[in-house]
Amino acid sequence: MDSELAELQRQFQAAQEAKSSVRLSERNVVELVNTLQQLELLDSDLLHTVSGKEYITQDCLRTEMEAEIGRLGRVSLIELADILGVDLYHVERQAEYIVAKNAELMLVQGEILSIVYWDSVAEEINERLQESSQISLAALAAQLHVSSDLLTSILEPRLGTIVQGKLEGGQLYTPSYVSRIRAMVRGAARGIMVPTNLSSVWSSLHQLLQEMDGATGGSTEGNFFQALLNSLIKEGEVLGSLRSGISWTPAVFALAQRESVESFFSQNSFVGYDVLNKLAIPQPKQYLQSKYTEGISLETVFVHPSMVGMLDASAEDVIEHGGCLILRGRCVEKPLEWHRC
Repeated sequence: MDSELAELQRQFQAAQEAKSSVRLSERNVVELVNTLQQLELLDSDLLHTVSGKEYITQDCLRTEMEAEIGRLGRVSLIELADILGVDLYHVERQAEYIVAKNAELMLVQGEILSIVYWDSVAEEINERLQESSQISLAALAAQLHVSSDLLTSILEPRLGTIVQGKLEGGQLYTPSYVSRIRAMVRGAARGIMVPTNLSSVWSSLHQLLQEMDGATGGSTEGNFFQALLNSLIKEGEVLGSLRSGISWTPAVFALAQRESVESFFSQNSFVGYDVLNKLAIPQPKQYLQSKYTEGISLETVFVHPSMVGMLDASAEDVIEHGGCLILRGRCVEKPLEWHRC
């Protein structure tokens, strides 16, 4: 029995080692595979490789693509097609499927980018930022060959974590640099005593930064100064008002305006519109109407009802007793004087 079993094993080994006299050409194999697919004995998702010497299933292609994406972090679909040796069309179809199923991947302009890749990019940007205090977002986007909008959407959720900085007006700034500029804006705003166009203030600060830091201060823009001023106003660190976003009126000047108008009006019972124009109060007529609702608006002057009452009484007295009433002076310059003839 043992001898018979040994003989069968010997014959089987000999059959395996024997060379076949029948060989299939590549064309025969292709025809055989096509026939097996037509007979539904093979899955229909087999794909030709570019070389034409291999077949690959779509599941296998997807798996290999995911492996390359995980290894590279960022890879173009054209590069994937070259690496895997398949037609770009099949890679594009699988890329859409892979990205749709994985929230940590994105497909942008023919490239697949992973969240791991963006984290590493954010770390590199943070290192550069800490060295230079500020970086232009447009320059970063150009170096990475992506749009500024995409880079902004990537960096914003990483600010304060991976990237220790502030993004404002297309620039990245370190917290220490922001604190420094904030102090400069606060000092400049507190030093203004009269209505001022902020464009000239920002230009002066910009020039000062250039003198202090050389090229480093050259990319700090007015909208960054403006954003810091808005923050200071909101937090009550500087007092005043903004008109049209560029005209700054300090609270001390507004107070002086109001006190001047109130003092003149209370002493004289009238005030000329030119007085308010000299005080840089726009739309003087509307200003006085809103402030003194009981007052009377004339063409060039705003008067208190008491003055009208005195004039009426004097006129009635003249009419009743005879005579005339002489008015002297112009309301816009000095108090009116009236005398009986």
